[in-house]
Order: sequence, then C-alpha cells, then structure tokens
Amino acid sequence: MTTPALPRSARWAPVEPTDLDARPRLQIRGEDTPRGAVNVTAGTPYANPFEAIDCTPEQRAAALVRFAVWLPHRAELREHSRVLAGRDLACTCALDDPGCHRDVWLDVANPPVAPDGPGRAMGLTVRRPWASMLLTPAAHGGKTVENRSWSTDYRGPLLVFAGTRVDDVGIEAARRAGLDADWHVKQRGWLGAAVLVDVHPARHGCCRPWGRPRTGRGVPVHHWVFADPHRLAHQTFGRGFTGLRPVSWSVLVGRTTRVADARGEHRA
Repeated sequence: MTTPALPRSARWAPVEPTDLDARPRLQIRGEDTPRGAVNVTAGTPYANPFEAIDCTPEQRAAALVRFAVWLPHRAELREHSRVLAGRDLACTCALDDPGCHRDVWLDVANPPVAPDGPGRAMGLTVRRPWASMLLTPAAHGGKTVENRSWSTDYRGPLLVFAGTRVDDVGIEAARRAGLDADWHVKQRGWLGAAVLVDVHPARHGCCRPWGRPRTGRGVPVHHWVFADPHRLAHQTFGRGFTGLRPVSWSVLVGRTTRVADARGEHRA
C-alpha cells in the first residue's frame, strides 16, 4: 500500500544537505535497512505511535504534529537523539513526503548551529495572545482562523511562535470567548504546532467568529484555517520573524524543556 501524501501544494523545498549531513533514506518493505542508516519505521523505538494505517493526508499531518510536540517531553529523548545523531534515517515513506516523522528525528537529532536556523518544518510568528489562542482546541473556545493580508499555497504542519507584540483586539476577543486573556498574553516563544488545512480570501459571513471580513479599503484579507492544535507543556524561546519560513523541528526542544526533562518534572 502506498502511504498517502499531502497535496503537492503542501510541499516545500528542503534544506540542501551536504555529503556529510544525515539524510532521509527509503526503507523497502521486507528488505534490510540501507547500509549506514537507522530504521525508524513502525515496530522500532523511533516510530510515530500516533499514525494509523489508511489515514488521510490531513490525519497524517495531525499525527506528525502530535508526535513532534509529544517528543520533547519523553524521558528517552536524549538517548534516542544520541543514537540517531549523524545517521541517515530510513522509513517506508517517500523521500519527499512532508508527513513523515523521519524529518522530525533528523532535525531533533541534528539541530542547526543557529537555534532558529532552517530545517524541515515550517513556522509562523503570530502576535500575542492570538498565537496561544490558535493552540487552544476549538471545543474549548480556541481560535481556528488566523487573518493575514497575504496568501500561501502551503498546507500542512505549522509551528507557531508567539512574538513580542501584544494585540489589544486579541485580548478583548479572548475575553469574549471566555478565555483567560492574561494567561494567553504571557505565552511567548515557540508554543507548539497545528495543521494549516486551508487558506482562502475572506468571503461574506465565512469563518465566524474568528475570520475577519473584507475591509473594503483595498487591503486583502485571507483566512488561514487551522486544525488539530497541540501545545508544548513548556514553551521554548527564540526569535520572531516575518512571513512563513522553514524552521527546524528542534525549536520545540528548547533549553527549558531539556532541563525539566533531565529533572524528571514531566514524563509521559
């Protein structure tokens, strides 16, 4: 069976590896693991426990987000990272499949020199408290739509960074939704991830209550629709940026998380 992949619009240009960089390898079912690689498929200690057989592309993206946010709090993270560091990783997913958890391991085991350097994920900076509200499930009053003046063809997992700027409109919106606005304002840095499932121009009456209507002032409004949010137990820190850009999955494994993990403060 061929593993379903995200639509072509969800693909992005991967970081060009050198001959010395760890890279993804294809594991052929029933054959030996490629020489020099580590097998990370189902049944190994490095598998994604949240991915089910015959799931849809969106469900696979959600499983990938859940895995990436779950991983930093695992007691065995350091041991696994040491084993996988510098090694090619083999999985039965296609080499360019953005829904494969192999990319998470490649980034986490081989983080960039610069903490906010490029990697195999995509990230977005959002003002506070909107960023934290995006990572609150819709069933609990969370925000499902981010309003932007620009569009993107990207669909798939998106890491969320809460920037330094606070939006007063967001504070009032949080209170109207019954959320703890003060708590959401305090959430800064890398907070977690969600799946960007759709982007479309604002239409009359669509995406309520979070989608902003068209202004009629010549400024376009695009609704970025999110699903399946997952939040880190401890946010990690970094620097904000403009636009949508490649980032490393390793940003979710920050210093605060590593210290807490070493102390055994939160184990799954």
